[in-house]
Amino acid sequence: MALNTEKCNALVERDKKVMAPTQHLSYFPMAIKKIDQDVIYDEDDNQFIDFLTSASSLNLGSCHPVITAAVKEQLDNYSQYTIAYTYGKKSIEYAERLTSVYPGGIPAKIVFGNCGSDANDAAVKFARAYTGRSKIITFINAYHGSTYGSISMSMVTTRMRAKMGPMLPDIYCFPYYDASYDDETCEKECIADIERAFATYLPADEVAAVIIEPVQGDAGLLAAHPIFMKKLYELCKKHGILFISEEVQQAFYRTGKFFGIEHFGIVPDGIIMGKSIGAGFPLGGFMARAEIMDCLPAPAHLFTLGGNATACAAGVAAFDYMQSEEFQKIMAENTKLMQECLDDVCATFPEVATGTRGINMSRGLVITKKDESGNNVPDATGTYKILYRAYERGLLVISLADNILRIQPPLNIKPENLKKGFEIIKASIQDYLNGDIPDDVMKFRAGW
Repeated sequence: MALNTEKCNALVERDKKVMAPTQHLSYFPMAIKKIDQDVIYDEDDNQFIDFLTSASSLNLGSCHPVITAAVKEQLDNYSQYTIAYTYGKKSIEYAERLTSVYPGGIPAKIVFGNCGSDANDAAVKFARAYTGRSKIITFINAYHGSTYGSISMSMVTTRMRAKMGPMLPDIYCFPYYDASYDDETCEKECIADIERAFATYLPADEVAAVIIEPVQGDAGLLAAHPIFMKKLYELCKKHGILFISEEVQQAFYRTGKFFGIEHFGIVPDGIIMGKSIGAGFPLGGFMARAEIMDCLPAPAHLFTLGGNATACAAGVAAFDYMQSEEFQKIMAENTKLMQECLDDVCATFPEVATGTRGINMSRGLVITKKDESGNNVPDATGTYKILYRAYERGLLVISLADNILRIQPPLNIKPENLKKGFEIIKASIQDYLNGDIPDDVMKFRAGW
């Protein structure tokens, strides 16, 4: 049931001639022509329900009328002018809004950049400057970005680090205990490796910060175990280590709360933001307790286009809409519907869809097969065939961690499209079980 992709294929070939291959983690030959909030149109005019939201950077979908109106108004005044040498009303207004929702209501400040990667770099800079310490703790399967600082903290695939060393020094990586661990195991083991390191080779009084994703996105939507987060936070407080929540993928209500860390009852020392912070425009930000943010002078972390007016205008509009009763009602109803749809898929295909991961509207569907002993094992090939057939049927969904379908639709997706998307997933799983998806679709696979 191949799609007509003549125009898309031609663009893919043009791309190969001028773009570095590292630019793409492609799953299919999709070249986007336009997007109407939760529906994507490719250059061949095929339509797709959006279950990816541009890697969770379009939490309200694309071209939301509230955001579009704000951007047009800003462009009528000016597109951007660097706040390195001037001041901008929109960047100030957005900073006021973001600091107003800092967990615990503590005084906070923000520094704007261009993306989540440089926001991770900012976290390292400010943590080291404020504490006078150099060492940073991150976690296995973490994904923090592609600048040299953020890639040095990313531990999700060797393809991010091969042939590029040396990386940023003094980065130490430890196991991440997600919600799949039982409470007893987590209680006994979750910070044991860190405590052992503190006793043997990693002086705790030289550690500036722990940087952690409350939900590890690119690891396969792994939510942290509450016991792990509690013990880690207490360990940080004991040793004067900053606890920084990496929210690039999970903030802006993706998990049902403005910040993912709010699910754990923790008030972090800093928060890293990217993706949806710009409501579709390039923007990043690191926000922390005011005294931390006051420790570095200019130009220690500033960018010519950082915090530009158009991106901040979009962000302000999105922020205000997300606080509305209308949005909160839509999100709550979609969250409930998504859980029902996930449960339905797992009940319909218990031999294939063997579990779910994540929180609220940031979810993963686990795809497995039986090995010779009858045990469930990851089915990477099956996962790809299912998502490719879903693409052919009109759904944009990708995979993470080999066998996890990444399901992150717009938070305000139309309920009928949310349900239709899951019907496409079910039909695609059935096609896979029937042996109706040919092996030659694997030639398109170049994703995670």
